[in-house]
Amino acid sequence: MMTLDKRLQEQNESISDRLHHLIPGGCHTYSKGDDQFPENAPHAISHGKGAEVWDLEQNRFIDCSMGLTAVSIGHGYEPVAKAVAESAYLGTNFQRPALLELEAAEIFLDTVQSGDMVKFAKNGSTVTTAAVKLARAYTNKNKVALAKEHNFFSFDDWFIASTACDFGVEPGAAELSVKFSYNDLASVEQLFADPDHDIACLIMEPTKFDPPTDDFLNKVGDICRANGVVYILDEMVSGFKWHIKGAQHHFNVEPDLSTWGKGMANGFSACALTGKREIMELGGVRNSGERKLFLISSTHGAESTGLAAMIETIRQFEQHDMFADNWRRGQILQDGLRKIIAQKNMTAYLQVLGDPCLFVVNCLNHDLKVDSNFRTLLLQEMIRRNILFQGLFYPTWSHNDAIIHEILEAFDASLNVYAEALDNQSTSRLLIGEAAKPVFRKFI
Repeated sequence: MMTLDKRLQEQNESISDRLHHLIPGGCHTYSKGDDQFPENAPHAISHGKGAEVWDLEQNRFIDCSMGLTAVSIGHGYEPVAKAVAESAYLGTNFQRPALLELEAAEIFLDTVQSGDMVKFAKNGSTVTTAAVKLARAYTNKNKVALAKEHNFFSFDDWFIASTACDFGVEPGAAELSVKFSYNDLASVEQLFADPDHDIACLIMEPTKFDPPTDDFLNKVGDICRANGVVYILDEMVSGFKWHIKGAQHHFNVEPDLSTWGKGMANGFSACALTGKREIMELGGVRNSGERKLFLISSTHGAESTGLAAMIETIRQFEQHDMFADNWRRGQILQDGLRKIIAQKNMTAYLQVLGDPCLFVVNCLNHDLKVDSNFRTLLLQEMIRRNILFQGLFYPTWSHNDAIIHEILEAFDASLNVYAEALDNQSTSRLLIGEAAKPVFRKFI
């Protein structure tokens, strides 16, 4: 009789082949690709509910990253799904702006962000590129300063040219970016050593897994203002996690422009660019006689279902005080993980990094070096125990106490295998298949 593992392997191989035959990369965002997971990961998901998902064999998994952190409340969350359905029955796209666009703009600017204007879109790259375009028009300069530790801002050439995946990008695009280090103020100051610099904007995430130190965010803002540079905070990941007004509110900093996306519509497609009127209005059509900036113009940018999902997601977060509860759940999970690591005398090899609302487990090998083989082994063992894990923990309203307990039990058992690899100084007899690879790499 064929074992369950064998059946899953054969089905995964079949699904993977079919996906790659029809879709470049086998998926529509590289972070979901086969090369990002161990071999035993499910290759396709049939459906999800709350914090759980099921593969095609109807094996249940607990979802730790919730659609790359886009699903901020839970899969199939009924109040949001109902709002989307009701909106769809009223029509989704019209010849002129829908009244819902005004309602969404008012709610977003009043509740989420204190900026003066908002432009909605369907993906994060669209709004970050729009922010860069606004900055170039506003300053009449060209270059973009990037935090080199923050690994993704856009799929457009202005960013991709700065990565190892620069194949196919516009010639010369790499010359339009410069880099600094997060939490290193001297590296920011060095960008402006030449008073005739050509930097239009500086963009970074407010925080990732290392919090800002020594008032770094505000000091960077001061440097940007002193040098005539537009200060952009990318809240694509941090938005709807640290606070309803974003990590910028949590850390008490005010940028010129902000970009938003993951989590703001519980997995539905809704992103936003917000900011100061004097900059945002450059993309408008009210200043007769001024040069026209073609900012964002997309047929589906403000279609109704995404905006309806966003409005209801905001209501649900406020009604249930979900941010505070997510921090509570995350703290329980963090404390439990660290306790298990300490009990197994593995604190030198496994680091829990980040705030309770979003954190990662950093995997080191026997030489105390970050190691993709050891990381993939941990992912493999968690998935073996029905925890769909990519190294990241994003606690949501759906991760109840029972689910947190199940994650901790699986982590405890998985570390026994990790400890064996440390003892062997190798994962070779334990890791099935290849290690997960970086998304941004020169060669396939």
